[in-house]
Amino acid sequence: MKAFINCKEQEFPEGTKLIEVVKVIREAKKEEPMIKTIRAKTGKDHIMFVLNGQVAPPNEYESIEIHEGDHIRWVHPYFGG
Repeated sequence: MKAFINCKEQEFPEGTKLIEVVKVIREAKKEEPMIKTIRAKTGKDHIMFVLNGQVAPPNEYESIEIHEGDHIRWVHPYFGG
């Protein structure tokens, strides 16, 4: 099954839950200076996940199933100009 993470097509097995994607992204980004700084200050990375244009509530990550063509975006806690 194909879904998109930050506009890049990715292949996932049927039945993949959002929590699996969240864990992979958090692991990949944990050494970024921005993430390290906010984690040191708050104990969390505060990465926000958006599924098909709607913010996914963290307490639902384990129950949300990814479907063919879904668009998943993640947003750093710091952004702006």
